Amino acid sequence: MKENYYKILGVAENASQDEIKKAYRKLALKYHPDRNRNNPEAEEKFKQITEAYEVLSDPKKRAQYDAMRRGAFAGGFTSGAAGGGPFGAGATSFSFSDLGGFADIFEQLFRERSTGRRGAGFSSFDFEEPGTAGNDIEAEITIPFEVAVRGGKQTITFMKTDRCPNCGGSGAQPGTRVATCAQCGGRGTVTISQGAFGVTRLCSGCGGRGTVITTPCVVCRGTGFSSRPKTLTVKIPAGVKDGQIIRLAGEGQPGVNGGPAGDLLLRVNVQPHPLFRRDGDNIIVEKEIDCATAVLGGQVTVPTLDGEVKLKIPPGTQSGTVFRLRGRGAHRRGSPAGDLHVIVKVLTPKNLTEKQKEAFRAFAREMGWKV
Repeated sequence: MKENYYKILGVAENASQDEIKKAYRKLALKYHPDRNRNNPEAEEKFKQITEAYEVLSDPKKRAQYDAMRRGAFAGGFTSGAAGGGPFGAGATSFSFSDLGGFADIFEQLFRERSTGRRGAGFSSFDFEEPGTAGNDIEAEITIPFEVAVRGGKQTITFMKTDRCPNCGGSGAQPGTRVATCAQCGGRGTVTISQGAFGVTRLCSGCGGRGTVITTPCVVCRGTGFSSRPKTLTVKIPAGVKDGQIIRLAGEGQPGVNGGPAGDLLLRVNVQPHPLFRRDGDNIIVEKEIDCATAVLGGQVTVPTLDGEVKLKIPPGTQSGTVFRLRGRGAHRRGSPAGDLHVIVKVLTPKNLTEKQKEAFRAFAREMGWKV
Protein backbone atom coordinates (compact mmCIF):
# COMPACT_ATOMS: atom_id res chain seq x y z
CA MET A 1 0.00 0.00 0.00
CA LYS A 2 2.47 2.64 -1.20
CA GLU A 3 -0.15 5.29 -1.87
CA ASN A 4 -1.53 7.12 1.12
CA TYR A 5 -4.74 8.54 -0.29
CA TYR A 6 -5.29 10.71 2.76
CA LYS A 7 -1.85 12.26 2.34
CA ILE A 8 -2.43 12.79 -1.38
CA LEU A 9 -5.59 14.80 -0.67
CA GLY A 10 -4.05 16.46 2.38
CA VAL A 11 -6.80 15.40 4.80
CA ALA A 12 -6.87 13.59 8.12
CA GLU A 13 -7.79 9.91 8.26
CA ASN A 14 -11.01 10.80 10.09
CA ALA A 15 -11.93 13.51 7.57
CA SER A 16 -15.61 13.89 6.73
CA GLN A 17 -17.00 13.43 3.22
CA ASP A 18 -17.41 17.20 2.90
CA GLU A 19 -13.75 17.76 3.84
CA ILE A 20 -12.64 15.13 1.33
CA LYS A 21 -14.79 16.67 -1.41
CA LYS A 22 -13.49 20.20 -0.72
CA ALA A 23 -9.88 19.03 -0.73
CA TYR A 24 -10.38 17.18 -4.01
CA ARG A 25 -12.03 20.14 -5.72
CA LYS A 26 -9.24 22.47 -4.66
CA LEU A 27 -6.49 20.14 -5.89
CA ALA A 28 -8.33 19.14 -9.07
CA LEU A 29 -8.73 22.78 -9.99
CA LYS A 30 -5.03 23.40 -9.38
CA TYR A 31 -3.67 20.39 -11.28
CA HIS A 32 -6.31 19.95 -14.01
CA PRO A 33 -4.65 19.23 -17.41
CA ASP A 34 -6.50 22.12 -19.01
CA ARG A 35 -4.69 24.49 -16.68
CA ASN A 36 -1.32 22.75 -16.90
CA ARG A 37 -0.67 22.09 -20.56
CA ASN A 38 2.48 20.11 -21.38
CA ASN A 39 3.12 19.52 -17.67
CA PRO A 40 3.56 15.77 -17.04
CA GLU A 41 4.05 16.30 -13.30
CA ALA A 42 0.71 18.10 -12.97
CA GLU A 43 -0.98 15.42 -15.08
CA GLU A 44 0.40 12.67 -12.84
CA LYS A 45 -0.65 14.59 -9.75
CA PHE A 46 -4.14 14.99 -11.20
CA LYS A 47 -4.35 11.23 -11.75
CA GLN A 48 -3.25 10.58 -8.16
CA ILE A 49 -5.79 12.89 -6.55
CA THR A 50 -8.55 11.54 -8.80
CA GLU A 51 -7.69 7.97 -7.79
CA ALA A 52 -7.59 8.96 -4.13
CA TYR A 53 -10.94 10.72 -4.34
CA GLU A 54 -12.61 7.79 -6.12
CA VAL A 55 -11.72 5.56 -3.17
CA LEU A 56 -12.21 7.92 -0.23
CA SER A 57 -15.47 9.41 -1.52
CA ASP A 58 -17.10 5.96 -1.59
CA PRO A 59 -17.83 4.83 2.01
CA LYS A 60 -17.57 1.15 1.11
CA LYS A 61 -14.29 1.51 -0.79
CA ARG A 62 -12.94 3.73 1.96
CA ALA A 63 -13.73 1.16 4.63
CA GLN A 64 -12.01 -1.55 2.60
CA TYR A 65 -9.02 0.69 1.99
CA ASP A 66 -8.69 1.54 5.69
CA ALA A 67 -8.93 -2.14 6.64
CA MET A 68 -6.25 -3.09 4.13
CA ARG A 69 -3.95 -0.33 5.38
CA ARG A 70 -4.36 -1.50 8.98
CA GLY A 71 -3.26 -5.04 8.40
CA ALA A 72 -3.89 -6.79 5.12
CA PHE A 73 -0.51 -5.86 3.61
CA ALA A 74 1.44 -5.00 6.73
CA GLY A 75 2.26 -8.53 7.88
CA GLY A 76 -1.12 -9.07 9.51
CA PHE A 77 -1.19 -12.62 8.09
CA THR A 78 1.62 -15.14 8.25
CA SER A 79 2.85 -17.11 5.28
CA GLY A 80 1.45 -20.54 4.66
CA ALA A 81 4.92 -21.55 3.44
CA ALA A 82 6.27 -20.82 6.89
CA GLY A 83 3.70 -23.06 8.47
CA GLY A 84 1.87 -20.30 10.34
CA GLY A 85 -1.47 -18.59 10.01
CA PRO A 86 -4.60 -20.24 8.68
CA PHE A 87 -2.99 -21.84 5.63
CA GLY A 88 -0.80 -24.55 6.99
CA ALA A 89 2.64 -25.59 5.75
CA GLY A 90 3.09 -25.40 2.02
CA ALA A 91 -0.50 -24.36 1.42
CA THR A 92 -1.26 -22.82 -1.96
CA SER A 93 -4.91 -22.00 -1.42
CA PHE A 94 -7.24 -21.02 1.37
CA SER A 95 -10.83 -20.22 2.19
CA PHE A 96 -11.80 -16.59 2.58
CA SER A 97 -13.66 -17.58 5.73
CA ASP A 98 -10.26 -18.27 7.33
CA LEU A 99 -9.54 -14.54 7.31
CA GLY A 100 -12.19 -13.76 9.90
CA GLY A 101 -13.20 -10.09 9.75
CA PHE A 102 -11.27 -9.57 6.52
CA ALA A 103 -13.25 -12.22 4.63
CA ASP A 104 -15.70 -9.91 2.91
CA ILE A 105 -12.98 -7.42 2.01
CA PHE A 106 -10.66 -9.94 0.43
CA GLU A 107 -13.42 -11.86 -1.26
CA GLN A 108 -14.59 -8.69 -2.98
CA LEU A 109 -11.19 -7.19 -3.84
CA PHE A 110 -9.30 -10.32 -4.93
CA ARG A 111 -9.81 -13.42 -6.96
CA GLU A 112 -7.43 -16.36 -6.82
CA ARG A 113 -5.75 -17.50 -10.02
CA SER A 114 -3.17 -20.10 -10.98
CA THR A 115 0.30 -18.73 -11.80
CA GLY A 116 2.33 -21.77 -12.80
CA ARG A 117 5.70 -22.69 -11.23
CA ARG A 118 6.37 -19.81 -8.87
CA GLY A 119 7.69 -21.70 -5.91
CA ALA A 120 6.15 -23.70 -3.11
CA GLY A 121 3.52 -22.10 -1.01
CA PHE A 122 2.96 -19.18 -3.41
CA SER A 123 -0.52 -18.03 -4.38
CA SER A 124 -1.31 -15.02 -6.56
CA PHE A 125 -4.33 -12.77 -6.54
CA ASP A 126 -5.55 -10.30 -9.12
CA PHE A 127 -6.66 -6.94 -7.85
CA GLU A 128 -10.03 -6.44 -9.47
CA GLU A 129 -10.22 -3.21 -11.44
CA PRO A 130 -13.81 -3.12 -12.67
CA GLY A 131 -15.11 -0.16 -14.58
CA THR A 132 -15.24 2.83 -12.26
CA ALA A 133 -18.16 5.19 -12.46
CA GLY A 134 -17.37 8.75 -13.46
CA ASN A 135 -17.60 11.63 -11.01
CA ASP A 136 -20.78 13.62 -10.62
CA ILE A 137 -20.96 17.19 -11.89
CA GLU A 138 -22.53 19.87 -9.72
CA ALA A 139 -24.18 22.90 -11.29
CA GLU A 140 -26.93 25.41 -10.56
CA ILE A 141 -30.10 26.23 -12.46
CA THR A 142 -32.27 29.30 -11.90
CA ILE A 143 -35.97 28.96 -12.66
CA PRO A 144 -38.99 31.29 -12.45
CA PHE A 145 -41.35 30.99 -9.48
CA GLU A 146 -44.17 29.78 -11.74
CA VAL A 147 -42.04 26.94 -13.17
CA ALA A 148 -41.10 25.78 -9.68
CA VAL A 149 -44.77 25.61 -8.69
CA ARG A 150 -46.31 24.19 -11.87
CA GLY A 151 -43.32 22.41 -13.43
CA GLY A 152 -42.00 22.87 -16.95
CA LYS A 153 -38.80 22.81 -18.98
CA GLN A 154 -35.65 24.89 -18.64
CA THR A 155 -32.46 25.02 -20.72
CA ILE A 156 -29.03 24.89 -19.09
CA THR A 157 -25.50 25.03 -20.52
CA PHE A 158 -22.61 23.59 -18.52
CA MET A 159 -19.02 22.44 -19.06
CA LYS A 160 -18.75 18.68 -19.41
CA THR A 161 -15.70 16.48 -19.78
CA ASP A 162 -16.24 13.73 -22.31
CA ARG A 163 -14.25 11.45 -24.56
CA CYS A 164 -12.16 13.45 -26.97
CA PRO A 165 -13.90 13.65 -30.36
CA ASN A 166 -10.55 13.74 -32.19
CA CYS A 167 -8.99 10.56 -30.80
CA GLY A 168 -12.13 8.80 -29.52
CA GLY A 169 -10.69 8.64 -26.02
CA SER A 170 -7.47 6.81 -26.92
CA GLY A 171 -5.29 9.84 -26.19
CA ALA A 172 -3.21 9.24 -29.32
CA GLN A 173 -3.21 11.45 -32.37
CA PRO A 174 -5.14 9.61 -35.12
CA GLY A 175 -2.81 7.82 -37.52
CA THR A 176 0.12 7.64 -35.08
CA ARG A 177 1.74 4.57 -33.55
CA VAL A 178 0.90 3.34 -30.05
CA ALA A 179 3.78 1.48 -28.36
CA THR A 180 3.56 -1.48 -26.00
CA CYS A 181 4.23 -0.50 -22.39
CA ALA A 182 7.72 -1.64 -21.42
CA GLN A 183 6.87 -1.71 -17.72
CA CYS A 184 4.09 -4.30 -17.93
CA GLY A 185 4.80 -5.81 -21.36
CA GLY A 186 1.36 -4.87 -22.63
CA ARG A 187 -0.55 -6.71 -19.91
CA GLY A 188 -1.76 -3.53 -18.21
CA THR A 189 -0.96 -4.99 -14.80
CA VAL A 190 2.11 -5.71 -12.71
CA THR A 191 2.46 -8.28 -9.92
CA ILE A 192 4.09 -7.32 -6.64
CA SER A 193 5.27 -10.05 -4.26
CA GLN A 194 3.99 -9.81 -0.70
CA GLY A 195 5.62 -12.74 1.08
CA ALA A 196 3.59 -15.79 0.11
CA PHE A 197 1.29 -13.71 -2.04
CA GLY A 198 1.47 -11.95 -5.35
CA VAL A 199 -0.74 -8.89 -5.66
CA THR A 200 -1.60 -7.84 -9.20
CA ARG A 201 -2.54 -4.22 -9.76
CA LEU A 202 -2.81 -1.74 -12.60
CA CYS A 203 0.45 -0.73 -14.21
CA SER A 204 1.39 2.81 -13.23
CA GLY A 205 3.35 3.27 -16.44
CA CYS A 206 0.35 2.94 -18.76
CA GLY A 207 -2.60 3.24 -16.38
CA GLY A 208 -3.76 -0.28 -17.21
CA ARG A 209 -4.03 0.26 -20.98
CA GLY A 210 -1.00 -1.86 -21.82
CA THR A 211 0.13 0.72 -24.35
CA VAL A 212 2.02 4.00 -24.25
CA ILE A 213 1.15 6.96 -26.44
CA THR A 214 4.02 8.14 -28.61
CA THR A 215 2.24 11.12 -30.19
CA PRO A 216 -0.42 12.64 -27.94
CA CYS A 217 -3.67 13.87 -29.43
CA VAL A 218 -3.42 17.56 -30.31
CA VAL A 219 -6.90 18.22 -28.90
CA CYS A 220 -6.82 16.49 -25.50
CA ARG A 221 -2.99 16.36 -25.15
CA GLY A 222 -3.07 12.63 -24.49
CA THR A 223 -5.65 12.57 -21.72
CA GLY A 224 -8.38 11.08 -23.91
CA PHE A 225 -10.87 13.61 -22.59
CA SER A 226 -11.84 17.16 -23.45
CA SER A 227 -14.12 19.74 -21.87
CA ARG A 228 -16.68 21.60 -23.89
CA PRO A 229 -20.04 23.28 -23.31
CA LYS A 230 -23.12 21.11 -23.40
CA THR A 231 -26.71 22.35 -23.52
CA LEU A 232 -29.57 20.33 -22.04
CA THR A 233 -33.30 20.88 -21.77
CA VAL A 234 -34.16 19.92 -18.20
CA LYS A 235 -37.60 18.78 -17.14
CA ILE A 236 -38.49 20.59 -13.93
CA PRO A 237 -40.88 18.61 -11.72
CA ALA A 238 -43.89 20.47 -10.33
CA GLY A 239 -43.45 21.62 -6.75
CA VAL A 240 -39.64 21.71 -6.77
CA LYS A 241 -38.27 23.85 -3.94
CA ASP A 242 -35.45 26.35 -3.69
CA GLY A 243 -32.18 24.52 -2.91
CA GLN A 244 -33.51 21.12 -4.03
CA ILE A 245 -31.25 18.88 -6.14
CA ILE A 246 -32.35 17.50 -9.51
CA ARG A 247 -30.28 14.46 -10.55
CA LEU A 248 -29.77 13.75 -14.26
CA ALA A 249 -28.35 10.24 -14.58
CA GLY A 250 -25.42 9.73 -16.95
CA GLU A 251 -24.79 13.41 -17.62
CA GLY A 252 -21.72 13.62 -15.38
CA GLN A 253 -18.07 12.83 -16.06
CA PRO A 254 -17.32 9.74 -18.18
CA GLY A 255 -16.47 6.47 -16.46
CA VAL A 256 -13.07 4.80 -16.35
CA ASN A 257 -12.32 1.40 -17.87
CA GLY A 258 -15.80 1.10 -19.31
CA GLY A 259 -17.55 2.25 -16.16
CA PRO A 260 -20.81 4.24 -16.33
CA ALA A 261 -20.82 8.01 -16.48
CA GLY A 262 -21.55 10.01 -13.36
CA ASP A 263 -24.63 12.16 -12.85
CA LEU A 264 -25.36 15.85 -13.22
CA LEU A 265 -26.56 17.34 -9.93
CA LEU A 266 -28.50 20.56 -10.43
CA ARG A 267 -29.14 22.76 -7.42
CA VAL A 268 -32.35 24.72 -8.01
CA ASN A 269 -32.49 28.46 -7.42
CA VAL A 270 -36.06 29.78 -7.53
CA GLN A 271 -36.47 33.40 -8.54
CA PRO A 272 -38.58 35.49 -6.11
CA HIS A 273 -42.02 36.62 -7.27
CA PRO A 274 -43.24 40.20 -6.84
CA LEU A 275 -46.61 39.05 -5.42
CA PHE A 276 -46.36 35.49 -4.19
CA ARG A 277 -44.22 33.66 -1.67
CA ARG A 278 -44.18 30.02 -0.76
CA ASP A 279 -44.61 28.07 2.46
CA GLY A 280 -44.15 24.38 1.69
CA ASP A 281 -46.79 23.53 -0.90
CA ASN A 282 -48.89 26.56 0.00
CA ILE A 283 -48.63 29.92 -1.74
CA ILE A 284 -49.17 33.15 0.17
CA VAL A 285 -50.39 36.45 -1.25
CA GLU A 286 -51.47 39.67 0.48
CA LYS A 287 -54.61 41.59 -0.53
CA GLU A 288 -55.35 45.14 0.57
CA ILE A 289 -59.01 46.14 1.18
CA ASP A 290 -60.55 49.44 2.24
CA CYS A 291 -62.28 50.11 5.55
CA ALA A 292 -65.74 50.08 4.02
CA THR A 293 -65.25 46.59 2.57
CA ALA A 294 -63.80 45.36 5.86
CA VAL A 295 -66.75 46.77 7.83
CA LEU A 296 -69.63 46.14 5.48
CA GLY A 297 -68.30 43.19 3.50
CA GLY A 298 -68.07 42.86 -0.25
CA GLN A 299 -66.22 41.16 -3.08
CA VAL A 300 -62.60 41.71 -4.17
CA THR A 301 -60.39 40.39 -6.97
CA VAL A 302 -57.43 38.22 -5.89
CA PRO A 303 -54.44 37.25 -8.11
CA THR A 304 -53.49 33.57 -8.46
CA LEU A 305 -50.94 31.79 -10.66
CA ASP A 306 -53.85 30.71 -12.87
CA GLY A 307 -55.38 34.18 -13.19
CA GLU A 308 -57.61 36.40 -11.07
CA VAL A 309 -60.50 35.05 -9.00
CA LYS A 310 -63.29 36.65 -6.95
CA LEU A 311 -63.07 36.45 -3.16
CA LYS A 312 -66.03 37.21 -0.87
CA ILE A 313 -65.18 39.36 2.16
CA PRO A 314 -67.64 38.94 5.06
CA PRO A 315 -68.69 41.99 7.13
CA GLY A 316 -66.42 42.79 10.07
CA THR A 317 -63.27 41.26 8.54
CA GLN A 318 -60.17 42.14 10.57
CA SER A 319 -56.76 43.03 9.16
CA GLY A 320 -54.57 39.89 9.06
CA THR A 321 -57.46 37.51 8.40
CA VAL A 322 -56.38 34.58 6.19
CA PHE A 323 -58.66 33.15 3.51
CA ARG A 324 -57.81 29.78 1.97
CA LEU A 325 -58.39 28.90 -1.66
CA ARG A 326 -58.01 25.12 -1.91
CA GLY A 327 -55.88 23.52 -4.62
CA ARG A 328 -54.37 26.76 -5.91
CA GLY A 329 -50.93 26.19 -4.37
CA ALA A 330 -47.94 24.15 -5.55
CA HIS A 331 -48.45 20.79 -7.27
CA ARG A 332 -46.36 17.75 -6.47
CA ARG A 333 -46.57 14.37 -8.15
CA GLY A 334 -48.27 11.85 -5.90
CA SER A 335 -49.43 14.49 -3.42
CA PRO A 336 -52.46 16.76 -3.25
CA ALA A 337 -51.92 20.33 -4.41
CA GLY A 338 -51.28 22.99 -1.83
CA ASP A 339 -53.56 25.96 -1.15
CA LEU A 340 -53.45 29.69 -1.80
CA HIS A 341 -53.53 31.68 1.43
CA VAL A 342 -54.84 35.23 1.03
CA ILE A 343 -53.86 37.54 3.90
CA VAL A 344 -56.15 40.58 4.13
CA LYS A 345 -54.62 43.95 4.97
CA VAL A 346 -57.16 46.69 5.87
CA LEU A 347 -56.05 50.09 4.58
CA THR A 348 -56.32 53.09 6.94
CA PRO A 349 -57.46 56.28 5.17
CA LYS A 350 -54.89 59.09 4.87
CA ASN A 351 -55.05 62.81 4.05
CA LEU A 352 -58.71 63.21 5.05
CA THR A 353 -60.47 66.56 4.62
CA GLU A 354 -61.92 68.32 7.66
CA LYS A 355 -65.38 67.25 6.58
CA GLN A 356 -64.28 63.62 6.37
CA LYS A 357 -62.54 63.81 9.73
CA GLU A 358 -65.69 65.24 11.35
CA ALA A 359 -67.73 62.43 9.83
CA PHE A 360 -65.31 59.84 11.37
CA ARG A 361 -65.50 61.64 14.74
CA ALA A 362 -69.27 61.44 14.63
CA PHE A 363 -69.05 57.75 13.73
CA ALA A 364 -66.60 57.15 16.59
CA ARG A 365 -68.86 58.87 19.10
CA GLU A 366 -71.74 56.79 17.81
CA MET A 367 -69.64 53.63 18.41
CA GLY A 368 -68.65 54.78 21.88
CA TRP A 369 -64.98 55.24 21.01
CA LYS A 370 -62.92 57.93 22.63
CA VAL A 371 -61.72 60.54 20.13
